[in-house]
Amino acid sequence: MPTPRLDVTVRDATVGLSRLEKFRANSKSLPPIYQYMIAELIMLRLFSIVEIAIEDLACKLVAGAPYTNRTHPARLYTAQSMNGARQAMLSYGRSKPLSKLQWTRVRSIRESTSKVLSPAEPFIKYAQVHGNRLDEMRRVRNYVAHRSADSRKEYQQVVRSSYGANSRVRVEVFLTSRQRRPVAKIDEYLATARIMISELAQG
Repeated sequence: MPTPRLDVTVRDATVGLSRLEKFRANSKSLPPIYQYMIAELIMLRLFSIVEIAIEDLACKLVAGAPYTNRTHPARLYTAQSMNGARQAMLSYGRSKPLSKLQWTRVRSIRESTSKVLSPAEPFIKYAQVHGNRLDEMRRVRNYVAHRSADSRKEYQQVVRSSYGANSRVRVEVFLTSRQRRPVAKIDEYLATARIMISELAQG
């Protein structure tokens, strides 16, 4: 089996993010109501790309891939395949297997990889560097997707952190508005996703 490559994951994620950036750029000439709808759809797809890329990078590292700078991680276990890597993260070295792997919070990333990768790995360190922004994106994405009472509370925490007040700004406006910042949040998240995925892979 060929050695998996992290640069392929980065490339595929970048292609997906570039497509979303084009949708976003083209939407700016539309009336606000359509810009809002497109921004929400972009947010959902954007976070999916990030989540899939993080899992893919972790599995490839466990399955023998080097970082994009050609250094190798300090593996506590080396799998023979991507599926083997997933199974190892769920059960290897655990008295009680995990029910599932999670990639949307730093603590979940650490827990998912804790028995197969050293906690000092660059992959883990960069996840911690980007942890606050990843969590912010998760909260906004969850509110766009679910509009539940719990997701609203978490979204409001993001608004307070961003605006410094208990603003009742709607999420679609939060994503697209430039009244309080030079760059709209959705554009900021797109740029952050590119950087995050690249740095998690670089070593």
